[in-house]
Amino acid sequence: MAALQVNISARSALRAVLAAGLLLMLGANLPGHLSYDSVAQLYEGHFHIRETWGPALYAWVLGFFDRFVPGTALYVTVSGLILTVALASMTDLRPRTRWLGVAVSAGLMLTPQLLIYQGIVWKDVMFANCAVAGTICLAHAARSWSHGRRRWGFLLLALLLIAAGTQVRQNGIIAGAFAAIALGWIAAGARWRRGIAWGLGAFVALLVTGHFLTALSVPPKAPKESAFSTGIRIVQVYDLVGVSVLDPAYRLDILTAANPGAPAAVATIRERAKLDYSGRRVDFLDRDKAIQDPLNSIPDAAYSAQWIDLVTQHPVTYLKVRWEDFRWVFMPPVIDWCLPVYTGIDAPAEKLAPLGLKHRFVQADAELNNYTSWFLGTPVMEHSFYAGLSLVLAGLLLWRRQPADIAMAGLQLAGAAFAASFFIISIACDYRYMYFTDLAAIAGLLYAAIDPPTPWRKSAS
Repeated sequence: MAALQVNISARSALRAVLAAGLLLMLGANLPGHLSYDSVAQLYEGHFHIRETWGPALYAWVLGFFDRFVPGTALYVTVSGLILTVALASMTDLRPRTRWLGVAVSAGLMLTPQLLIYQGIVWKDVMFANCAVAGTICLAHAARSWSHGRRRWGFLLLALLLIAAGTQVRQNGIIAGAFAAIALGWIAAGARWRRGIAWGLGAFVALLVTGHFLTALSVPPKAPKESAFSTGIRIVQVYDLVGVSVLDPAYRLDILTAANPGAPAAVATIRERAKLDYSGRRVDFLDRDKAIQDPLNSIPDAAYSAQWIDLVTQHPVTYLKVRWEDFRWVFMPPVIDWCLPVYTGIDAPAEKLAPLGLKHRFVQADAELNNYTSWFLGTPVMEHSFYAGLSLVLAGLLLWRRQPADIAMAGLQLAGAAFAASFFIISIACDYRYMYFTDLAAIAGLLYAAIDPPTPWRKSAS
């Protein structure tokens, strides 16, 4: 009897590994892990109300899937499927798939970022999935540029995905900006004016589409949105409290002159800041009423003026404060203090009960936590590693510089720039905040492994 021969291509094997990884992720995590933020947004989406500063679009998305299957199981499934299909489709971006890509994909699917984080119901995960999948669609458009209908189909899908992503993460517009730059480069050819027109047009389209999506998702009679202005105030107050600890010689004269009670308030702020300030998170200030009352007694305009003085007249001091906050989120000295992973379901009963949910932390959740702990202290759970990897990958892809490479290089630079943006806005060190940086590098590593852009060889496009 002739031996049964099975010929499996690397392309098919890689896609099978990704599909198996998706099934493993779903089996390990469904119906999903929900922190208080997750439950609050699901509550808003389910009841079509607005109670938090969370992105209205994310609440709407959770509510949309909740209508078909109560809870978040369907959302987690679709979200994971979008990312998996996008990653699998990268085999079509290169003329061949190497077995190296299969080995790399198997390892990547076992990282906490893909095995566990994809099951956590956080806006950070939705943003990362949308930005990565949207940029991969842009890469397909670049490869199919001469086929008008296919190109525009991919561009439209990229627009919707990236625009949605920018609306659920405050600094997500960075991913949109780099995607627009990549599109301008791809479309330019040898005509730079054409490239600028495409890039600017794409960026405007992202802003308009994102605004439209959010406008559609805001429930009726929702209170006026104030998250942006509130966020600015929080950052400014956090910086000024920090500077009073890290550089006591810096004078808070503008705050002191804000109103008759300000001198006493500033004195209390300086004293309590020694106990409450930490680069780990701003929440420690919120928990101390002794500092909150003096902070709230000073008008926002005074904080803005004092903060501008700090930035413009004492930049070294400002950078010192910002570095203390940034280092905790980018390369935390003690990662266990920065919520490296979240499993189970937890929120007040009054939020859980109307949704048909209950508090959950079972053995499976504990085992997923334990699994993540194996990677703590290794490059697998270090944003600095992924940001550095992205910069290396961007260099290699821009060296090869084929159309799809430009889009994927843009994704790598977006991931690094996204991480850098937290130098200005960081107020807490939770690991999830830079999840996009990790996922962008993971997608870039898989893309490079499919057909390596080695410096001694230029692959055929």
